[in-house]
Amino acid sequence: MKLRAEIVIEIDADDFVVAADHQRRIEAILTQVREDYPQASMMLRERKERSAARRFRPEQASRERTGRLNQYVD
Repeated sequence: MKLRAEIVIEIDADDFVVAADHQRRIEAILTQVREDYPQASMMLRERKERSAARRFRPEQASRERTGRLNQYVD
């Protein structure tokens, strides 16, 4: 059986210098983890905030999404 363990740490960094400091601290922790799990790896990515327009999209009218066919008259 294979298992994958993930640890997620959300970090708010004001700039790249602060982000680099967090990265160094996490890498130090990873060094300790690798003593027991040598295959352990780390991925650090910058996450962009979603715009307010994408976060709070208004609900579309349900009439548009009913799946019913329109009545056409000849």
